[in-house]
Amino acid sequence: MRGFTAILLAAAFATPALAQVETLSPAPDSTAVVIYRDQPVDTAALMARANQPWNSGLDREGLALIVERRVIDLPAGDAVIRFRGVATGIVPQTATLDGLPADVLERNTDFDLLSPGSLLNRSVGDVVRVVRTNPATGERVIRPAVVRSGSTGTVLEVDGKLEALGCSGLTERIIFDRLPEGLSDQPVLSVRTRAPTAGRYTVTLAYLATGLQWSADYVARLSPDGRSLDLTGWITLANFSGTGFSRSPVQVVAGTLNRDADTRPVDPVEVMRETRCWPQDTTTSGPFGPTFREDRVEYAAPPMMIGGAMVEDIVVTGSRVRREKLAAQGELGDYKIYTLPELTDVNARQTKQVRFLEQSGVRFTRLYRHEIDARNEEEPVAPALLLRLKNDKRDGLGVPLPGGGVSLIERQAGHGLLTGQARFNDRGIGLPVELEFGRAMDLTVEHSLEGERTVGNKERVTVSATVSNDKPEAVEIELAPAEAGRRGFRIVSSDVRAVITDAGVPAWRLRVPAGQSRTLRYTLEWDD
Repeated sequence: MRGFTAILLAAAFATPALAQVETLSPAPDSTAVVIYRDQPVDTAALMARANQPWNSGLDREGLALIVERRVIDLPAGDAVIRFRGVATGIVPQTATLDGLPADVLERNTDFDLLSPGSLLNRSVGDVVRVVRTNPATGERVIRPAVVRSGSTGTVLEVDGKLEALGCSGLTERIIFDRLPEGLSDQPVLSVRTRAPTAGRYTVTLAYLATGLQWSADYVARLSPDGRSLDLTGWITLANFSGTGFSRSPVQVVAGTLNRDADTRPVDPVEVMRETRCWPQDTTTSGPFGPTFREDRVEYAAPPMMIGGAMVEDIVVTGSRVRREKLAAQGELGDYKIYTLPELTDVNARQTKQVRFLEQSGVRFTRLYRHEIDARNEEEPVAPALLLRLKNDKRDGLGVPLPGGGVSLIERQAGHGLLTGQARFNDRGIGLPVELEFGRAMDLTVEHSLEGERTVGNKERVTVSATVSNDKPEAVEIELAPAEAGRRGFRIVSSDVRAVITDAGVPAWRLRVPAGQSRTLRYTLEWDD
């Protein structure tokens, strides 16, 4: 590329410069989408936010790399190339353009959104149609009018007389027969170029955009013997932006991506229309001004949308694929990247699920766990129910696991029933996965502080903890001291030898027979 130094980004609507040829790229010929996340996403919480009646801001969150290929006709000399159809959440300062054999002369940004206010401001001096409806009779009258002032107190010239919009006491609306030059229903990027010769070129436009997110969710189905499970993983793609991507290669990146304010989109300028009746803000008698039921702006052509759709328009789709067509996992530096097996439609305001994992015969350990705070004596409490997995091939896994939610399904009388849900963070190969699915039944733990004293600069406590098992079978429980993270922590003595768990914390493991109790007594110390 010769002399490529800058690009002119008009991520809404660039006004063409005088004495320049303008060429338009109406839409990408192909698009690739790579969706990132800076933390594991809770799919249920995401959908709950999307269903709120107010603006949840999801179109300003999330991050994706959009790579477009376009074929453009580049004129010789000075020209403005307008790229329509870019993502609505574009972060303009991140855009790059490759394949353009011309000097790029300027970089500008304009975020003048299409809205009733901007439509009026850009139509000053133009002829529009005013529709007035008598609320008592329903009679409609359509009259031509000239817009004489814009959104801040709109004034129209009708039959040679000036009138304030919305102040006649009748229901009023304006119809625009054309879209003013410089406004668009879609974001537009523009570059001003200077090329020695004309030609047709294939260019690559890449940029970051917000409004796209992804999450991982799993379904764990326990085997009848209760010793292994089948694990299915699903990727949820969520597009909360106003731009859809048809038949696109899609990838998602697992890992905690560091982001700063430079990956936030520029807030667009939205011009609102204000009704200001005159001369005393009213043209009718009475203290409350005119009354009317309808005050809106319309335009007849081209058919475009003002504002975004309601969140109720979000569509959820699912995609079941054969095992050989699971999403392929690869490496991206320290991150994991998953490539969907087929071209995918990621439509605006839609979520979609694609399966990426199918592992059968995954071995696990069912156990109970409770953390004891020595100085916080408590009544008998139910310990947490855990399923502990080791993410290695020997136990049936051995694949990177993006963090997400897990639903546990157990069979009862031939039917699968949900018995709990849990969440975990990203787990690499060889690391343990602990899933807490709720609290135990018929199993309790209680403890008491038998003594405490100061030994030199150390605090020392002695604790007695009793586990009562009312289940018809023996259970294994893990008791962990809450003080383990304190400076100078040490187990002075205990009835049972402590172990270091896969999570790197000390704990005592007890096996409690059915219908019996077992007591653990231990002494701890830590720096005062």
